[in-house]
Parts: sequence; structure tokens; C-alpha cells
Amino acid sequence: MATQTRNGYEFQVVRNEKLSSQISRQLVEAILSGHYAPGDQLPPERDLALMFNTSRVVVREALAALLSKGVLSTRQGRGTRVNPPEQWSTLDPMIIMLRDGDNTFDQLEEFRRIFEPELCALAAERITPEEIEALRWKSELPLDDTVEEHINRDTDFHMAIARASKNPVLQIVMSSISELLRESRRRSYIMPGQAAAAGKLHAKIFAAIERHDVAGARQAMVEHMIQVGRALEAYKTESEKNGFDHHK
Repeated sequence: MATQTRNGYEFQVVRNEKLSSQISRQLVEAILSGHYAPGDQLPPERDLALMFNTSRVVVREALAALLSKGVLSTRQGRGTRVNPPEQWSTLDPMIIMLRDGDNTFDQLEEFRRIFEPELCALAAERITPEEIEALRWKSELPLDDTVEEHINRDTDFHMAIARASKNPVLQIVMSSISELLRESRRRSYIMPGQAAAAGKLHAKIFAAIERHDVAGARQAMVEHMIQVGRALEAYKTESEKNGFDHHK
């Protein structure tokens, strides 16, 4: 369901979890589309709350997030205005995704192909018996899980591998791209058959790590990254063909 502003731009009424995040995303989309230009003043909180059919508290939280990212600024008596893009936090995952679209995930996949096989090799070498047992159940991807449950399990699995590397810098790198990774996984897991494909490779990765097979763990993660790349290509093809939006 869409609600229309006085000057014609349509926002989607928000109804699911993380309402403030959805509002922030839609406002950035409106700015990037040119509906709000740098220097433009946004509607007051009460009007935005009506547009999104939500409370002013939720709208205030969404605006605060965009203020912290440099997208917006506010001054007493001048309302909330759009900043020029050069003032935005260009390393913020949401802004990167909305600005660069599919290119973001191509770049993320390229990074993962370089980074994660070596991370996995370190984990195979350094993992403790206690960490192996914790990783065992995190490697599973039950086929009756929802997409969000798949995302959560997948995220936990890869972060556990990062921790097993015993390298805090590598863990920080993984954590810093966690939002991008979750969005990439959301795209992958809505494609038919990808949960099963990923589950098989998670099992193969875990088996290699469990036996401390450094080369085997590295190769298993390479195969997983290839599978992820294929899933993202399938998503891109389907999206171009049917124009679906996984946010809705």
C-alpha cells in the first residue's frame, strides 16, 4: 500500500519489523531519485508520520539515523534539510547499497572470494574443541526455516569461523560488513534451491574445519563463494525479468 504526498511522491506504508529502518531507507531512496534535492527541507515529523502511517516516535528515530549518517541536518527554526552527498557517510552500508545497487554486491562478492577462504583456513588451523562443538550446530540450514532464519544462521556460522581464526582484526572486518552480508544473504536465500546448496557447502566447510584440514577448509569456502555468486546472479536475472523487491 502506498501513500501519496502533497506533491506526488509515493511512500510505502510500513508494517513490518524495524519500521524506522524502513523509513530511513525510503527517505534516502526519495533523495537519490531527486525528489528531495540538497538543501530541500523535509516535511515535518507529524506529516511524515501520516505518510508512513506510523508514530512520530518512529519517524524521529528514522530521522536521527539519517542525521548521524550525514544525510540530513537540522537547525532550530529551519527544520530538517537534505545535505549534499559529499557530506554523507559514504562507508555506511545502507547508503552504499541504495547508491550503487547491484554493483555493491558484485564488489562484496569479490571481497569475499579473496578474504573468506583464508579466514576459513586460519579457523581450521586454530579452532578449539569447544568452538568446534559450537560451530557444529551453526553449520546447519534446516530447509523449513524462513529466509530470515536462514540469514541469522548463516551470519552466526561465518562469524563463528571469524572468531575461530583468533585474529581480532579479521573479526572487526567481518563485523564491519555485517549489514551488507545480511542483505546479500537475503537476496540469495529468496532464490529457490539456494538454502539446500548453501547447507551442503556449510557441512563441507565444517567437516574440513573439524578435522583441521587447512587446505580442505580453504577449498570448501572457495566452492561456497562460487555458489553465493551464482545465487546473486540468479537474483539479479530474476529481478531484471520480474522487477520484484525483496524489501516488500
